[in-house]
Amino acid sequence: MNAEKTRAIVLKAIRYGDNSLIVKLLTEQNGLQSFMVKGAFGKNAKIRAALFQPLTLLNIVCAKSKGDLGYLKEAGIEYAYQDIPININKNAIVLFICELLSKSIQDSETDLELFGFIHHSLTHLDDMTANYADFPLKFALKLADFLGFSPNITSYQPDFVFDMEEGCFRHDATNDILIIDKKLSRLFYNLCDNSILDDNHLNVNLQERRQLIEAVIAYYKLHVSGFNELKSADVLKTVLQV
Repeated sequence: MNAEKTRAIVLKAIRYGDNSLIVKLLTEQNGLQSFMVKGAFGKNAKIRAALFQPLTLLNIVCAKSKGDLGYLKEAGIEYAYQDIPININKNAIVLFICELLSKSIQDSETDLELFGFIHHSLTHLDDMTANYADFPLKFALKLADFLGFSPNITSYQPDFVFDMEEGCFRHDATNDILIIDKKLSRLFYNLCDNSILDDNHLNVNLQERRQLIEAVIAYYKLHVSGFNELKSADVLKTVLQV
């Protein structure tokens, strides 16, 4: 088997048997990949299970096999988070982003721009010292751009509503169930028009921010096949005042 080096981002780790793991990684060179990590829980493990916490940034050496799972020959930390592991609010954000990525990235094609966006976003979050309550919302809407269903904001006017099915702003709602009301649509527009690297706080209160996260999840449900509820969303809603 030929070995290949690449950077990778941990999306999921599932225990397999007594000592092994099956891990799903977003790799820089080969997109979404799953690997077997044998003996990860053993005392003398070469690659330990602790490496595969959600959204850990890794350097790996991997090898293909004849089956669906590849094998990790080497793995180590590529970038060590400084604040995320000890910051309960950022940790909740990371869990939300990890679940969002796991449920929305569904193919294994290489996408260097997508990988770079996720990697840069995570290191930026780690560096932030304040005003990160809006970060998961900004991240989700920028991710939608990479996935092909970015909201079209060119038609926005102050009294328009956002049509989630069509992904654009319009004057009249064709379906009241699939629209965001006028007040929240203004906030949604401001969110779409804001860079993830812009650390300013959006002018929204706690309740409005919670409504926005619900709207973003509803938008993903409409545009990503098989997308369902995010278990991490309820935890996230408790820390959005940071």
